Amino acid sequence: MKNEKIGYVGGVFNPDPLFKLAGVFLLILGMLCLPVAHLSAESIKFATLAPKGSTWMNNFEAMGKEIRAKTDGEIRLRIYPNGVQGDELDVIRKMRAGLIHAGAMTATGLGELQEEVLIFQLPRMFRTYEELDYVRDYLRADLDKAFMDVGYVLLGMGDIGFYYIFSNQPIRTIADLQSPNVKMWARTSDKIGLTFYENAEIATVPREVTQVLSSLYSGHINTLAASPYVTVALQWHDKFKYMTDLPVSVGVGATVMTQEKFDALSSEQQQVLREVADAHQGQLIQDIRKDNKRALEALQKKAGIQVVEFEDDSREAWDALAAETHKALVGEIYSQEFLDKINALLQAYREKK
Repeated sequence: MKNEKIGYVGGVFNPDPLFKLAGVFLLILGMLCLPVAHLSAESIKFATLAPKGSTWMNNFEAMGKEIRAKTDGEIRLRIYPNGVQGDELDVIRKMRAGLIHAGAMTATGLGELQEEVLIFQLPRMFRTYEELDYVRDYLRADLDKAFMDVGYVLLGMGDIGFYYIFSNQPIRTIADLQSPNVKMWARTSDKIGLTFYENAEIATVPREVTQVLSSLYSGHINTLAASPYVTVALQWHDKFKYMTDLPVSVGVGATVMTQEKFDALSSEQQQVLREVADAHQGQLIQDIRKDNKRALEALQKKAGIQVVEFEDDSREAWDALAAETHKALVGEIYSQEFLDKINALLQAYREKK
């Protein structure tokens, strides 16, 4: 009687063949028994210029963890920080191609997606954060529709803080900014900033955010308007000696997602995504404002930046130039109707105070 059947070699039992078959069977069975959420997890690719370890990134990472937990692992936020996916125009091109699904946008990206919302960044439009919050909250439904009309879902709209002028020579008047020694940064696609600086006869050096640091080191830029926290987070602060105490404008930002990717989610997943993103956006706004306050104190005490006052006469002239810019950009960025609506809301809010 022969013993050389399956499992035997030379009369000695060899378990390898059976174990291999059993292993394959168990592997298949195990895959079939895996939680459905694990197999069908939606990976949302999310890009941002925010550096790792910044308040923005900490918020986005916390948002991702909460979304994953509340969907039982069905949705995972895969975040690309530090501009590794390119500048915001690169990210938008990738979003349109379906390679990136969501992102945190500043003015450059927003201007490419839904230009009209840049009205919030007009110079001297808002005097306080309370005014900004009131108008933005009042118009939330309008903003949602504006983004949906161009194929995106607005997950949250926030702000980067009030922008102040940072420089290497004291800026107390508009004439100081008109000096040939001033090399003022403006974003290449920033129609508002470029129009305002042109009206004020201030020469600009157009660059994207990702090019600012190298331009500061090379000396091609020596003056810019930014929030205190941005200058610290992006390591621009050590290239300046002065900050002018004049809020130029408010930097706005938003978190958006492609409608196509959003529609691929179930209604329950969509609801979780909206609720979590909205809560984290609200927290981010408050955290960034605290960071700006702390950054301003640190810039003075630790970095030695001196705060100088903008003279009253120049402040009035600055406001007049700002008003001219508001009018000049009607039809270019936003409608007269939208500008009138915001001005009416601001007037009503100020009258209550």
